[in-house]
This record gives sequence, structure tokens and C-alpha cells, in this order.
Amino acid sequence: MLKKISLLIIFFIISISTKAENNQEIIQKITNKFDGINNIQFDFIQTNSELIEKGSCFLSYTKKLVCRYLGDEQKEIIIKNNTLIIIKKKYQKIYYYRMANSVFATILDKKKIIKQINQIRKIIIEDNNFVIEFKNNENAGSVRLFIDKDTFNIAGWETTGYDQQPTSFIIKNSQTNVNTKEKFEIPNFNLDEN
Repeated sequence: MLKKISLLIIFFIISISTKAENNQEIIQKITNKFDGINNIQFDFIQTNSELIEKGSCFLSYTKKLVCRYLGDEQKEIIIKNNTLIIIKKKYQKIYYYRMANSVFATILDKKKIIKQINQIRKIIIEDNNFVIEFKNNENAGSVRLFIDKDTFNIAGWETTGYDQQPTSFIIKNSQTNVNTKEKFEIPNFNLDEN
């Protein structure tokens, strides 16, 4: 009987040790992947409780982003110089916000993402994705970043803002380190002509 208990304890210790090594190996692979990313080009599906939107984005880890939404409004989001800009070309409207008050302050900060990855103690897996959770200040809400379990590419994110409403952002057809001529330009609407 004592022999069986001893074998059970040894098996349990080996099992825990193997899981810890696997966690560290996964964390290292995710970190290595992020270290090598300069930019990502992708299509997206964004959903919240009110609507579903689709489009394409270019994200640069110089803390820049441009997303162009499909639809009549010709909506775009541009982030540069710590400013989040929402453009609705159909109405020739431009809205400016501080990026620090948005979830993009996390998503566009590669160093912050790598630091958070290295602090993970237990890998969470959901729907074939590794999940990295970020808790931000009250103004920015929280972020759950999804990393594809097989490719280690960003698969999307889920955010919760100050209003506690979740928004899901699923990434499709991503390509990393693409050559682009994206200028992150804000349109100059001449309102005198209208």
C-alpha cells in the first residue's frame, strides 16, 4: 500500500513539473513571436450587443493603427501620436479622443503585451486560443487578447469598457511584417464647399 501511495505522489509531482515546463515553453514561444512582429495587416469582424461590423486594418507597433470599416458611413479609425481619431467620411465628421482612455493603449503597446505574457503563471485556453488578460484603469476597461494556439498569431481581442459592455474583435487573414505605404492620414474635409 505504501508503495502505491509513493508511486502516486511521484506521478503527481512529475505531472505538475511537466505542466510548468509546458507553460514556460508556450510563454517563450508567444514572447518570441511578439518580439518579431513589426506590423500586422488583417481583416476583422467586430461585434457588440448592438451591431456587427467588418473591415480591414493595418497595425504598426510604433503605436499606430488604421481600420477601414465596410458600410455606407465609410467609417475609419486612425491612431497615431497618442490620439484616436474616428472618421465618418459620408458625413465628413472627425472625432478626436485620447488613446490613453481606450483599450488600444494596451493593444498597440508591444512591450506591455510582452511584459504581461511573461507574468502569466497559468495558460488559459479557450476555443483553440491562448488568452492573455489585461486589467487597465477604470477609464480604459479590460482587454482579453487571443493568441492562436497553433500559429501563435494574434487571433483577436475582447474588450470591456467603462460601461461593462463587451466588444469582440476577431482577426482573419492576418499577415505580419508586410511592406506598406500606409501613411495614417486624416482627411481634410473642406466644409466651406458644402
